Amino acid sequence: MPSRSEIRDHNTSTSPAHASRSPTEPTAPKYIARVALSCGHGHPPGQVLHALQQLQPVIDDRLRRDLGDRHQRHATESSGADKLTVTLELQAPSHADAIRAAGIALGMLADLIADVAGVDLAGVALVVRAR
Repeated sequence: MPSRSEIRDHNTSTSPAHASRSPTEPTAPKYIARVALSCGHGHPPGQVLHALQQLQPVIDDRLRRDLGDRHQRHATESSGADKLTVTLELQAPSHADAIRAAGIALGMLADLIADVAGVDLAGVALVVRAR
């Protein structure tokens, strides 16, 4: 009967089956960008959120076009009595590229939602964090 160390050594050795596998492609670091938006006076976030959700296909198309592989996904949610948060998951090779991608996404988002009733673009906050 083989000893535990022999079994461990056998299990951790490189077998031909494992050696023939190609290494996995490295992935760029992931980032979360959060955009805080305010609702205009008299506009509850639920109504504004519904309007933004109706723009979801357009937002997705534009993010894919403008950011390409850097865009992973996004979501919009209510975050208080008069606030909304748009969360973007990004992939970028550097912190600077992630900040640039978040800025591009925010500019595109502002263009698309400028005419949505109830969104106040006078005060917007953007936070980008590495995951």
